[in-house]
Amino acid sequence: MTNFRGRLAHFPGILVFAAASISALSCSTFAQESKRQSQPDLRPLNEQTSELSQTDRRGAATNGPAADALPDAPVPQDQMQNQPPPSSPVSGTHLNQFPVLPPGLTRISLTASDKLHIYIHKTYGPPAVILPVFGAGLQWANPPSKYPREWKDGAGAFGRNYGYRVADHTARNTAEFLTDVLLHEDPRYQRSTSTNPLGRTFHALSFTVFDKTDSGKTTFAFDNVASSAAGGFVGLGILPHGYNDMTHAEQHMASEFSMLAIGNILTEYEPQWGPWAKKLRIPKILPAWWVPQH
Repeated sequence: MTNFRGRLAHFPGILVFAAASISALSCSTFAQESKRQSQPDLRPLNEQTSELSQTDRRGAATNGPAADALPDAPVPQDQMQNQPPPSSPVSGTHLNQFPVLPPGLTRISLTASDKLHIYIHKTYGPPAVILPVFGAGLQWANPPSKYPREWKDGAGAFGRNYGYRVADHTARNTAEFLTDVLLHEDPRYQRSTSTNPLGRTFHALSFTVFDKTDSGKTTFAFDNVASSAAGGFVGLGILPHGYNDMTHAEQHMASEFSMLAIGNILTEYEPQWGPWAKKLRIPKILPAWWVPQH
């Protein structure tokens, strides 16, 4: 039992090593496939907008004033019924279908309302209620040896562990949201443009320390630090005596920060392992309310 707990203490490090190994394997497997993909249109938005406006002007000149004077032709009723509804305003949230991973960064900057939308889904959505059950179950099944009896035996012990997991999750997301709003940081992850596995992994790890602002500038990731600190120190008022001290709080903070790095690595290589998840029909297994559609 002692050896098992010792192995659990190295669990974050094992996850980092496993994520790095998967990243190298997945990149080599999908290297040929990524080369065949067409390059995206990287022109600035102003050039694309000017090109579209010039096309509109040429179309208007071709039609002429005579065309403007003509009334619109009536649309048959059957065609009106088949027309799709008007599209909703474009949102920059794009929540990840895997709720433990951060949403992807888009060219649309987030407003405070968008950040609030992400915060509410991550903190109070169904995954936030279901996922802590697994962490509480593991802690309840293999508690530390010096835990008091009320934290180890019975349904009450499971309830205490579950309550701590929910409080930890809520504190981390709340600290991240408030920091993002106050300091204008973007909570989304930006994937690397490199095709080198080492470069992509380094980018994912460095994005844990330096992320983006709402304007797209690189800044120190105060939100990640605040989130890790909130998750680490929330146990001071919840955990039993002997585990609610500063030493354990700092250890929990370091563990929370390492989990953020692992999440960035998984998000970086999601285009490679995502198709595997689709083949396993994982997105179809998840219920519709797991992740809202955007």
